[in-house]
Amino acid sequence: MRKGGTERHMPILFFSNSGLHGDLLYSLISDALSFDWEKAEISKQRHCLQHYQAIVIDCWQISINLEPGNLLNQLKNLHHPKILLINYPPDLPAHVADQLKQQKLRLVCDASANQEHLIRKLGAALQNAERDANDKLTNGLLLTRREQEILSELTSGEPNSVIASRLHLSEHTVKNHMYNIFRKIGVKNRLQASNWAKLHLQAERI
Repeated sequence: MRKGGTERHMPILFFSNSGLHGDLLYSLISDALSFDWEKAEISKQRHCLQHYQAIVIDCWQISINLEPGNLLNQLKNLHHPKILLINYPPDLPAHVADQLKQQKLRLVCDASANQEHLIRKLGAALQNAERDANDKLTNGLLLTRREQEILSELTSGEPNSVIASRLHLSEHTVKNHMYNIFRKIGVKNRLQASNWAKLHLQAERI
């Protein structure tokens, strides 16, 4: 499900459990905040999370039947640079909050927040995430033609030796280009670079 986005922008993924609460909260947030939205159940997540500029997680239903300390266990396997938590327990112990922050999970607002406060805090957090995503896209414009060729080849999943052979380059040269590509587009590994290329390279190709 998507609302009001353009192809240029990566969508926001909203995680909640199934049920009326999750559906109503999703409708409230997606109507109030004009981003490109998708919704999924956290227990059935099969998405490549790197395809999203941010992940918003409704912790209310996740934590209803859990001790606060187990909330981290439900979330620690999600890997994304912008994970925003809402509706977490107001009495979340400080040591659990610290562990969540160490996992780079951002605590936006707890379950005691009213609708206006929730929308304001979440909107500000998502605007920051969008700026970061746009910065990465701008960095992609700085790729040279050769770097774009290598990045395009990377999406095939072939090793550097095969890419080097196809482009008539040495494997060492390909490795150097890979380093520069990763730095420019803000990724840490080949999978992230491949996902970035699939999303952006065709539109930004020189």
